[in-house]
Amino acid sequence: MRTAAFVPLQAALVSIFAALVSLAGWGAPARGQAVDGAGGVGRVQSYGFSTSYSKTSSHILIGDAEQRRIWTLGVEYTHLLHQGQRFRLDYEGSLMPLFEETDPTVTGTIFTNGGQSIITPQTPVRVVAVTHGPVGSAPIGGGLSVPLYALFGRQDTYAAACAPLGARISALPRRRVQPSMALDLGFVVSARDIPVDEADRFNYMFSLGPGVQFVTGPQASVRVEYIYRHVSNAGQGSQNPGVDQGVFRVTMSRRW
Repeated sequence: MRTAAFVPLQAALVSIFAALVSLAGWGAPARGQAVDGAGGVGRVQSYGFSTSYSKTSSHILIGDAEQRRIWTLGVEYTHLLHQGQRFRLDYEGSLMPLFEETDPTVTGTIFTNGGQSIITPQTPVRVVAVTHGPVGSAPIGGGLSVPLYALFGRQDTYAAACAPLGARISALPRRRVQPSMALDLGFVVSARDIPVDEADRFNYMFSLGPGVQFVTGPQASVRVEYIYRHVSNAGQGSQNPGVDQGVFRVTMSRRW
């Protein structure tokens, strides 16, 4: 990700979050004042368990790292900021103690000479992009050469993430099926640089996108979302390719 593009985007996302909170006036009603909807949806706060998954990454907006696979497992807390007849605004915060990223690596090279494949292994190195075209040429004698191809593998990195700043707008707060839109801001901390070496162990994260919440009981709900998520170090590392992903997220919550 390019630093010049990240700074105004980060500022815009923080401004949107601040505007949502300001519109609500931080005026969450007391527990007894929440407007009860179908199945108790209008209650003030909730705790939930959440998991998200994306099988790949590509350049969607500002990230360049390709073919990253990320799986997360965590918890979520929401608190009512404002509720009207048609819309509800909640604060949303989440903690993901398990944030697993799988990155493509170059594990060696291969070329073919006289029908025989010759492999040269190397210590795996994580790369920004995966290419299936020639990466060079290998001499075979007599002034001749043949195409040289990279061999790829995958490598896991375990991290933890936290998104303490978040907001969610839900429509039809009294119905059992509620469309919603969320914005979450946070960070990822890992044991080593991600998504490649010489990036950074501390990365910023934001996500936004639509979802649908299904009320399954007087205090229970399940939410399904497809969100855009970006992770990068904002130029703090020597490299900063950034990761853009379309992510499926499922959250099971209890409200009271």
